[in-house]
Amino acid sequence: MICVVYLVMHAVIWFALSEQRNAQVRLWCLSGLLSGLAIVPLSMRGVVSEWAFIYIGQIPMVLGNAGRCLAVRMFFGNVSAQAKWFYALTSIVFLVTMIGAFENGVSEYYLQVYYFAFYAVILIDYVLLGYWLKGKKQSLGADLLMAGGIGFSVTLGIRAVGIAVDPGSLDIYANTPDQAIMVMGQMLCIPLTNIGFLRIFLERREEDRLKTERELAAAETRQTLLGKHQQELQHLLQEREEIIRQLTLSNKTAAMGALVASLAHELNQPLCSIRLNTQLVERIISEESVETNTDEEVKRLVADLNRDNRRAADIIVKLRKLFEDRSGAMVSLDMNDLVRDCAALVHSHAQAKQVELVCQLEDSCPVVGDQTQLQQVVLNVLNNAIEAAAESSQAPGRVEVQSICTDTEVILKVSDNGPGISDEMRQSVFELFKTSKAEGMGVGLWLSKTVVNAHLGDIHFESKLGGGTCFEVRLPVNQAH
Repeated sequence: MICVVYLVMHAVIWFALSEQRNAQVRLWCLSGLLSGLAIVPLSMRGVVSEWAFIYIGQIPMVLGNAGRCLAVRMFFGNVSAQAKWFYALTSIVFLVTMIGAFENGVSEYYLQVYYFAFYAVILIDYVLLGYWLKGKKQSLGADLLMAGGIGFSVTLGIRAVGIAVDPGSLDIYANTPDQAIMVMGQMLCIPLTNIGFLRIFLERREEDRLKTERELAAAETRQTLLGKHQQELQHLLQEREEIIRQLTLSNKTAAMGALVASLAHELNQPLCSIRLNTQLVERIISEESVETNTDEEVKRLVADLNRDNRRAADIIVKLRKLFEDRSGAMVSLDMNDLVRDCAALVHSHAQAKQVELVCQLEDSCPVVGDQTQLQQVVLNVLNNAIEAAAESSQAPGRVEVQSICTDTEVILKVSDNGPGISDEMRQSVFELFKTSKAEGMGVGLWLSKTVVNAHLGDIHFESKLGGGTCFEVRLPVNQAH
């Protein structure tokens, strides 16, 4: 009956969990089947040979018991090397002792007492494992495993004591109370341990399923929040770009305030010349006496008119380019052309400040960028250099603009011979709303650095008190060009 219970219970678990393809389940079931088969030669004492009783019965039984204990320990994760050594050594010690005693003719009385006492002690491991598995939470499977372990140890212990007290009960089919208790204990505890193992296995699977569902829910929540944060970040970036665009236009307008007077004076010169030349032409035409050189004089005056007209038109075109709102349009452009346009606009301002503006530009410095924003960067740097050179102790003030094109970058250097930047201002030169000018807003250089960085470039400066300042703008070269 015990053999049948062993085989049936472990076979049921094997088929019930066959779809799991789990190594732990296979170890438990195969170990149980091995113990069940070991019952056959053990229960046929007197029918089979003593060699079969000892070797074929004892070895599968002890290996099956060790295998089931290892299977339970797999609920804790990977089985430690110490646990494997423990079961291996205890099994070897038991088998060596049992077989050695048998071969040396030790009395069957001592062999059976030793046999039942060994399993009564070793099966306490079920109790300990169930206790550790239960921990601080409710687990019916762990309770059943502990109950089965207690039942095994108690009933086998009773059987060992019964044989020790009454040697007449050595017969495996002896009609004694201890034998009956042991058989009933086996019939009860084998299902308890199997149901306990199955219950623990299913509890763990349910915990894993719930954990996976929680992780998936958390992942979905994180994904939703991430998407929301990405939208908010995109919105903030768009707002930032719009702020930079508006600041570029506002700063451009503010910067033009310092140039208006100079540009008006420069524009007034060709307009006055046009007016005077026009009056001369009218007077020549209206005179009654026409001299021989009248045609030549008229041609010269008309040529002067065209030259002055082009000069005025050039100034207006440059102003129009400066105030065009092309923010956000990334185009291919030559940095030198952009510098020339900006230098022409600030030339009158430099003259008014008695500052000499010198440009040393290479043939071509191709870049890709937002023309409006890069114009503003150049204007900011040029205006700052002119203002600084106007305060120079040397006469006259001087601003040098130099462009350099390498294989990887375009470098624009703007140097002045002004008083330099003080030590306390150097750390905050590129900070927003930080300025040393009485009428400045502290936006220009911060905006310039923001624009240059957005173009994957960099801007920095070197300054020496009393020795001037050099700002250097570096932008990636247009490789396609």
